Amino acid sequence: MDWQTITLSILSSGVVAALITAMVNGLMNYRTQIRAIRESGLYTKRANVLDEMMKRMECLDRIAGELVSFFQNEVTIEDENKRRQDAMKALNYFVDHYKRSRHYLPKKLSEGIGGLCGEYKELFVSFMYEARLQGKRPDIKKWQELMKKYQEEFPEKREKVADEFRKIIGVK
Repeated sequence: MDWQTITLSILSSGVVAALITAMVNGLMNYRTQIRAIRESGLYTKRANVLDEMMKRMECLDRIAGELVSFFQNEVTIEDENKRRQDAMKALNYFVDHYKRSRHYLPKKLSEGIGGLCGEYKELFVSFMYEARLQGKRPDIKKWQELMKKYQEEFPEKREKVADEFRKIIGVK
């Protein structure tokens, strides 16, 4: 037997093919594992972003409700100023996180949150400069209008955003 025949019989026997297949599979499994590790970090980061976004949104919503409520127990101008400052801090805290983290969010959710940010800002500005201008009597009609908007329109908008969160985390 010559060497060519021996080499051909080894190659055609499947031993070499099995070795080559095993090496390729090992390399592909390694790359798949590396990709899975990288993606798991991304998913963890997105989950943290979503969790923090939801916490900040809930805090903002609670403070907005306190701001426009008719049942306010402040006695002094300082109390009212504190409530206004708390509302603006909560809005800025939420908007800041949204702006820094929106690239982790799907486009539809990002747009929904962006719209909600604008709605809260408009609510706060309207309340502070139209309904309850400091040093003047409150405009009760404007105040009622803002409270009604907060109670009727905001829950629907918040729920749409929350539904997008639920889709991402797999909750139906």
